[in-house]
Amino acid sequence: MEHISEIFTCPKCGCSVTPTLLCDTCGTQYSHQHGVYNLISLELSSEQEYLYRGDMQDDLNSILGESYLSRSFSAESENLQGFDEREKEASDHYYSLFNEETKLAFEKQDEYMRQVVASLSGVVCDLATGGGTMLQMLLDSHNPQITDIVCTDINELEMICTRYRRNGSRNDVSYIVTDGRYLSFKDNSFDYVTSFAGFGNIPDAEKVASEIYRVLKPGGKILIKGNYIEKESRSFELAKSVGVERGVVEEFLMDDLRSAGFTDIRSTVVAEAIWAENPYDLIPAAGDTQRFCIIEASKA
Repeated sequence: MEHISEIFTCPKCGCSVTPTLLCDTCGTQYSHQHGVYNLISLELSSEQEYLYRGDMQDDLNSILGESYLSRSFSAESENLQGFDEREKEASDHYYSLFNEETKLAFEKQDEYMRQVVASLSGVVCDLATGGGTMLQMLLDSHNPQITDIVCTDINELEMICTRYRRNGSRNDVSYIVTDGRYLSFKDNSFDYVTSFAGFGNIPDAEKVASEIYRVLKPGGKILIKGNYIEKESRSFELAKSVGVERGVVEEFLMDDLRSAGFTDIRSTVVAEAIWAENPYDLIPAAGDTQRFCIIEASKA
């Protein structure tokens, strides 16, 4: 696309925004700083929160700030690099706590997803990019048929740091702060939407599915790399407590995709593993089984 702002809409009223990121209809002014566009409506999205266990929240707040939807951030290179180093250290520690069967399951899932990514083309939107795991897979594919990658997340600071870490100078990759339940894009904008665990971190999976259906072009596809839990497990009860149970149970998510209008819905189970104790995660619970799947669906 010639410029990413051509497909922006105001999440509050659904109308187009100007090149200066002003919605002429409702008067909301959005922002662009450090290469990241912020199109979040605090009226719609201020209740979103990180789904980490309570004993980790103080540490996360000290890094991310409690008001992560609206926190201003100094992007002086030394400050950004310092944040990035702390975040990488936390990420490395997180992955070091996986048991061997979980590591193997992720490897099998990644291998399957790499084959899928090699077949993509056109404009790809990545839902809930976070630290950029799926983005890096898209970049590493060196797929010449992918013309643009649009990264999304509700956390502005996370997007700034991911852009910094994942080769932010590329003009075919854009970074947008937006809520998956109220995507700030016009109808029929994308050829593909990818997601790594996005549905497990955004409440109201049915809203997210409907929004993704809206922004996909006719014939477009969603590709979800996710890990799914059993109903009636301890993990399921924890998921219900924070409103994400429909995004982490394979059957429920496929039902929500179907209700949104998707067709040709299929799930490929590549592995199963028992989750080990991990102080970072609220979900899943230690000892519960996860199914490592790739879910694919098409817009008619």
